[in-house]
Amino acid sequence: MSDSVPPPPFIVTTSVSKAYYKGLPSEPPLIATTKPNPIDAPTGPEAYTVLKELRYLGEHPLATLWDNGLAGELSSSLASMDVKWSSLDLLHIPNVGEPSGPAIVWIGVEPGGLSFEDGSKVAIDCHQLIGTHGVRDYCVEIRESRVSREARNRFLNPVLQSNATFSARDPYTATLGIPIAPKNRPFVQGTGGLFLSAGGDDKSIYLITARHVVLPIDDANQEYIRKNESRRREEVLVLGTSAFDNKFDAITHEISCQLSGMTGARERTLLFQGRDDPESVKECLEAEKQYKAAEEGIRELDALQKEVKIHWEGIENRVIGELTWAPPIILSTKPDEYTLDLAVIKLKPGTLDALNYRGNTINIGNKIPRIDFMNKMYLHYTSGSSFKYPPDGLVKLAGQVPESALFDLPMRDVNKEPCLIVFKNGAATGTTTGRANRVSSYTRRYFAGKYQESREWPVIATDKRSVAFSSRGDSGSCVADAYARVGGIITGGGGATDTSDVTYVTPISFIMKVLQKNKIFKYAHLNPQLT
Repeated sequence: MSDSVPPPPFIVTTSVSKAYYKGLPSEPPLIATTKPNPIDAPTGPEAYTVLKELRYLGEHPLATLWDNGLAGELSSSLASMDVKWSSLDLLHIPNVGEPSGPAIVWIGVEPGGLSFEDGSKVAIDCHQLIGTHGVRDYCVEIRESRVSREARNRFLNPVLQSNATFSARDPYTATLGIPIAPKNRPFVQGTGGLFLSAGGDDKSIYLITARHVVLPIDDANQEYIRKNESRRREEVLVLGTSAFDNKFDAITHEISCQLSGMTGARERTLLFQGRDDPESVKECLEAEKQYKAAEEGIRELDALQKEVKIHWEGIENRVIGELTWAPPIILSTKPDEYTLDLAVIKLKPGTLDALNYRGNTINIGNKIPRIDFMNKMYLHYTSGSSFKYPPDGLVKLAGQVPESALFDLPMRDVNKEPCLIVFKNGAATGTTTGRANRVSSYTRRYFAGKYQESREWPVIATDKRSVAFSSRGDSGSCVADAYARVGGIITGGGGATDTSDVTYVTPISFIMKVLQKNKIFKYAHLNPQLT
């Protein structure tokens, strides 16, 4: 198609709107597209079964123009049209299994903010604006999308994956992905992202998260710093009220599964008992082993559940620290700046010790089978990833993703396009993998009495078979790359539901610059040691 002249307008219908993004994590409603024939008319019960997927933008002229003024021009144009936009992303959105197709300038608008007819006019105007830069092979699409802030005693020792309590005890361990909540708002859920040392003479260990996890997002947005004992403590819990109940019930479910395994093993033993053919003898022996393993698993899970009830059920027992510092939330599109949504929690003495502390380590768990996880770390045989699957499932992070790697991507995906594979363990969605986009996204939110825009480092799902990278409750999670380096923390996501199509991350390079400008954290680093 020619992209310097907008194609004939296509007015979206309700049925097309609902079906167009089928396959994406939140399946957001389509409002407008500049594709002349974006979807075939329905012809029967199998209509609209084509699935779409998100792919990051590879080499494309728009990638160069985007952060050098084009995104700003688009935001100004949308503002002049009084469009309540929420996000600007630059991606490919092809049908699953098909070539990537044109670049998509993906505009998110607040739900109910644009009719199909008005949306079509806005999309065409934006298309024309982009065309003035001499760019080809692109389309503009508008969808509904909220940009949400995804906020929803001694830690236990981690155990090996062979232990029946491996998954059930993860929320109570000190590996990254700690589910946290403010004590005075225990209904909120967020994630503890990274352990931090202030450096110098300060031997305390701190935990980084997003500010909106521990302080109300509608507060005065002033710097929080507790300099004296007269100020009220903003204490932080492991697991809010509903999160604790859910995780406690999860242990009960694990026990039920083990009981079911015992029943099945007993029935198999009775079925083959007394037979002397080799296959029956083998089956009987295997069933007896499984019975004993399930029996031992129940003992371990029962002991864990009792320990959790005694030592973790009381809300005071779940206080792990208090808020030390939180700068105001700042939304910025200035060069080399991103959304600043940061809080630093000082952990209570005694919560960490030599047995439970592993430093900045992500427990990737057993949610994703080893072979599948490794396939996602090496999407193409030429990828330069150095990732090695840890036998204990604990990935020790070392170093930081350099700012240059946000744009000069060192890996390749299945289409041989440059990419950077990332992963995280969040309180809401657990372990997930994703692909960082080399082109910034931009968000627009009503904040502090006015609409403000900000630059984001965007992450999308790894491939069409992968779940969404994040959801509400994952804010604060540490995002690491396939080289086991710290990439940043999640501060939000864009989608039509609580599940995010695009996850927004603040890079660690920017976070460390902000921290080291504060005199308390002038010598801050990400390798805190126990004393």
